[in-house]
Formats: sequence, structure tokens, C-alpha cells
Amino acid sequence: MGAWSNTFVLLGLQLVMCFVIPLIQALFLNELVRLKKSLTTLYILPALIPTSVNVIIWKWIWHPEYGVANQILKFLGGSPQAWLSDPDLVKFCIIFPGVLGGGLTVFLYLSAIQGISGDIIESAALDGCTGFGRIRHIILPNISFMIFIQLIMAVITTMQMLDVPYMYASGGPNGASTTQGIFIYDSFNKDLNYGRGSAASVILLLVIAVVTMVQMHFEKSNGE
Repeated sequence: MGAWSNTFVLLGLQLVMCFVIPLIQALFLNELVRLKKSLTTLYILPALIPTSVNVIIWKWIWHPEYGVANQILKFLGGSPQAWLSDPDLVKFCIIFPGVLGGGLTVFLYLSAIQGISGDIIESAALDGCTGFGRIRHIILPNISFMIFIQLIMAVITTMQMLDVPYMYASGGPNGASTTQGIFIYDSFNKDLNYGRGSAASVILLLVIAVVTMVQMHFEKSNGE
């Protein structure tokens, strides 16, 4: 049950930090007149860095002795943290790097927003629909399909998460970052318990399938 609990906590963090925040970033970039191309390039750069290299960089940042994170905390008057060695912080440390940059998600959202017909935007402006009203009533409904696809991908990817938590903390400390993917991996490769690993794999498949079908049902209901 610990692996399932960790997986769903990581899923919640992923949806907040790497699903909602990139959408806000894309909306912000769309409103810029200058530096839009430069900032878009900066947002996409983290996606070009190999995962292993990205993890190494962030493990340096989270290092309790010479890491940048603790240096920033000290500068702000806070107390240094153990970060990856703290069961209460390790999940946050695993997901947070996805916030900076936003990667392909920001780029896809921005492309969808820029694909909205200029006539629709102009008509909305003439009707007095500007600012947050334009975002709520014009932009978000017109990119709802892209949002739905990104939501499904975020859920599926996080539920299967294995490599990133394993490279950060190998499932520790005290199993705090052991996802269902790591549990299945350990069952096959460390414990050599193929029955348990196979059963866990099938259950994970069924859970992902059910969650995806529920998402599609709600999307269909909203569409109707």
C-alpha cells in the first residue's frame, strides 16, 4: 500500500506543478509582445537535457551541504533541509524540477493557444471580452482538447513513474519515494518474486485503464 500511496501523492504533485503551472506559463507567454520567442526557447531547453543529466544537476542543487537550495534558504533566513533524505520532502524534490522550464507541455499549450483563430479573438474583444474573461470564455474552451490530452498523458506517465524516483533516491528514504513502478522493478530484479511482480503489473495496468476511462467519460459528458 505504501507504493500506491506514494504514487498517488506524486500524481497529485505532478498535476499541480507540471500540468496546471505549464498552462499558466503558456497563457503568460501568449500575452507577451516582446521576448516571446526567447522565453519560449528557454522553456523548451530543459526538455532537451537527458533525464540522467537533469537528475545529476538537481541532486547537486538539493545537496544538504553545498546545494543551491539550502543556500537560498539560508539567504532568506530559513533552516537548511535534508531534501532528498527527508521522507516529507523527497516527493516534492522529485517533481519540482518539472516546474522550471515547463518543457514540451508549455510549448504544446502555447501552440494550441496561438492556433485559435484571430477572428474569434477579435470578435471577443469587440464584445468587451478581454483579460481573464477572454482566457476563461475563449482561450480555455478552444484548447480544451489539448488540456484533456495532456491530463491523460500526465496521469499515465506518473502512474508508471520509475526511472526518475529511482535515480533520485532509489525508492528511499524509508520507502518514501517507492512508486508502484519501483515496487514492480524490485519484485522482479531484487526479490526475484515474479508472481508478485506480474500481479502488481496487471493491477497497475487495470488502475491506469480505469482512471483513463473515467477521464474520457467526464470529457465526453462535458462535451455533450
